[in-house]
Amino acid sequence: MASTGIRRIKGEEYPFGEQGQESAAFSDLFDDKAVAEAALQRQAMRRAEEKRRQRTAGIQGYPPPQESLDLHGCTALEAEGRTRRFVEEAGRRGLRTLRVITGKGLHSPGGKAVLPDVVEQQLGTLKGQGVIAAFQWDRKVKDRSGALLVYL
Repeated sequence: MASTGIRRIKGEEYPFGEQGQESAAFSDLFDDKAVAEAALQRQAMRRAEEKRRQRTAGIQGYPPPQESLDLHGCTALEAEGRTRRFVEEAGRRGLRTLRVITGKGLHSPGGKAVLPDVVEQQLGTLKGQGVIAAFQWDRKVKDRSGALLVYL
């Protein structure tokens, strides 16, 4: 008689009087390596999601930008100094959220934007020194944004 293709658990009667092989134990039906790997992947995804949630939760309570600094036309050295002074002064005045406009570099000589990298590096230094809490690109992606949001 033909098999139904359904494996049976030990001790279970075959439906319709079919005869077949004795089924393996339940744990033998799964590849332990694959199960462990899938569990690790789920755990890593949960950790990444939790990190993302913590990053955004930390800045959700901040107001929209309260002041802006436009760096169009500045050299890299001028932009570094102006950014530092702007952030420090805003902190003394009790402001919490700032926008630093770097531009996208569309009119830069050679077509290569300089200010976004310089300002991002300067803000990273200020964050490392504890002057600011966080910063992010206004449109979340550096290439599509010409401004950074700074959280004090």
